Amino acid sequence: MNFKSTVVGFALAAALAPAMADNQSIDLSSGYAAFGSTAPLLAGGDDLITFIGLASGTYDFTVSITSQFIGNLGASLNSQALATNGFSVFRFAYLEGQSVTPLLLSVTGTTITSPLASYSVTMSATPVPEPETYALMLAGLGVVGFLARRRRAA
Repeated sequence: MNFKSTVVGFALAAALAPAMADNQSIDLSSGYAAFGSTAPLLAGGDDLITFIGLASGTYDFTVSITSQFIGNLGASLNSQALATNGFSVFRFAYLEGQSVTPLLLSVTGTTITSPLASYSVTMSATPVPEPETYALMLAGLGVVGFLARRRRAA
């Protein structure tokens, strides 16, 4: 057995270790998703949620998280930190902006009361048109205007 292949095998096994957290893949092909946490909650210190089903491109997004019995709630979407606030055992996080695919949400925190700790996420994403789309639309309007003017002159 080759030493390099053994080292590579251990490295791959170590890379898969965080999978014991609440990592999920959520289908966002409709442009909207709402879901709740699943056990084990924040087991690896953070939960990674990958939004799948989106075509490559830039998206306007809105994401909000509501949690209970989670201390130090933090979250980021593609490295953009969500604003968090809260009171007592309830915490909230919110962010809207623009990002490119893939969309990866990272939720961090510590469970205060394990059986009662939970969070729910709502996410919406709408594609941002490419500049070429606007140029094509303006060209089409120009052609329609030209034809209308020409027809009126005749």
